[in-house]
Amino acid sequence: MIRRGALLLGLALGAALPAQAQSLDAVIAAALDHAPELAAARAREASAGARLDQARAERMPVVTLQGQVAAGRIDPQGFFGLRADNVNPRSAQLGTELPLFTGGRTAAATAQARAGVEAAQAGSEAVALELRVAVVRAYAGAVAARENANSYGRMVATLAEIRRQAGLRFQSGAGTSTEVAQAEARIAEAEAARAAALGQEQVALATLASLTGMPVQPDATLAPPPPPALARAAAVEQALAHNPALAAARRMAEMADAGVRAARAERLPVVGAYAEAATVRDQFFPGYKADTASIGLRARWTLFDGGRTSARQRGAEADRAERGAQTRATAAMVERQTIGAYEALRSARATYDAATKRVTAAAAALRGVRLEAQTGAQPMLAVLDAERESAAAEAARTEAAADMQVQAQVLTSMLGG
Repeated sequence: MIRRGALLLGLALGAALPAQAQSLDAVIAAALDHAPELAAARAREASAGARLDQARAERMPVVTLQGQVAAGRIDPQGFFGLRADNVNPRSAQLGTELPLFTGGRTAAATAQARAGVEAAQAGSEAVALELRVAVVRAYAGAVAARENANSYGRMVATLAEIRRQAGLRFQSGAGTSTEVAQAEARIAEAEAARAAALGQEQVALATLASLTGMPVQPDATLAPPPPPALARAAAVEQALAHNPALAAARRMAEMADAGVRAARAERLPVVGAYAEAATVRDQFFPGYKADTASIGLRARWTLFDGGRTSARQRGAEADRAERGAQTRATAAMVERQTIGAYEALRSARATYDAATKRVTAAAAALRGVRLEAQTGAQPMLAVLDAERESAAAEAARTEAAADMQVQAQVLTSMLGG
C-alpha cells in the first residue's frame, strides 16, 4: 500500500505539473497497479491456490463431533416391566477417519488443482503482458502525435512567413496572387494535419488515463528499443518455452489428463481407518445409558452405478483430447505470431532507418530550394512543396519510432516478457 500510494502521488504530481513528465516504465508500473483485469487474474490465482489447498487437505484425517438433545416420552408397552415415562434423550459421538486408499482420487484431484494454479499464474502473466503492450501503444502514440503536432505547428509558422513574403512581392508587382493562394492552401493543409495530430494525442492520453486511473504526461521523446538479442529461430524456441498463453494451454491439458485419472479412480474402492467414541442417555427406555468406543477399517466400493462412471470417464477422455488439440493449435499460433512480431520489429527498424535518411535528405533539399528560390531559380511553389515533404518526412520518422516501440513490446510479450 505504501508503494502504491507513493506511485499514485508521483503520477498525480506529474499530471499537475506538465514539466514533470512520467517515463514509460513509471506509466507501465501505474497501469499494472491499477488494472482491474490484472486484479481479477490475481484473484483467480488465489482461488486456484485455495482449491489446491483443499485437494491436499483430502489426505488429512477428518475429526467430527455430533450430538443431540431432546425432550419426549417413551412407552415401552410393559416390556421388561417398564412403564411409560418422560425422557430427555441425548447423545454425543466423536469420531476421526483417515483415508488409507482412495484409488488415486486424491492424487488426481491434487494434480488437477496444481495445474489450475499454474494455469492461473500463466493467465496473470498474459494479462500483464497484454497490458504492457496497450500502455506502450498508447504512450508511443501520444508522444508521436505530440511530435507531429509540434512539427506541423512549426510548418504553419514557416508557411505564414512565406505567405507574408509572397504577399509583399505581389503588392510590389514582383509576384503573383497564385503564390499567395498556394501558400494559404499549404497553411490550411498543415493546420489540418496539426489538428489531426492533436486529436490523436488526446485519444492516446485518454487511453493512458483509463489504463492508469489518472492523467498522464508522457516524456517528450522515446528512446529507440535495442535490436532483438535472438535470431528468429531462437526467438520462436523461447516463445514456445515461455509464452504464457501456451503455458496456460499446457496446464489446462494437464488438468484434463488428471481428470481422466480421477474418473478411472471412481471404479476402485475407498478404504479408511477410523476411531469413534459415543455416549447415549435416555435413548431407548427411561434411564437407558450406554458408552461405546471402536477402532477399525471402513471400506466402500461401488459395484454398479448404472453407467455413471463409464460416462464420466468418456467425457474426461474427450476433454483431454480437446485440450490436447487446443494446446497444439495454441503452439502453432504462438509460432506464427512470434515470427510475425519478429519480422514486424525488423521491418519497423528498417522503416525507421529509411525514414531517418528521408528526413536528412528532405532537410537538405529544403535548404537548397530556399536558396534557389532566393535567386529566382525556383518558384515559390517549389519551396512550399519542399516544406511539405520535410514535414511529411518528420512525421514518418516519428510514426516509425512509435511503431518500433510497439513492435518491440509485442515481441517481448510473445517471448514471455
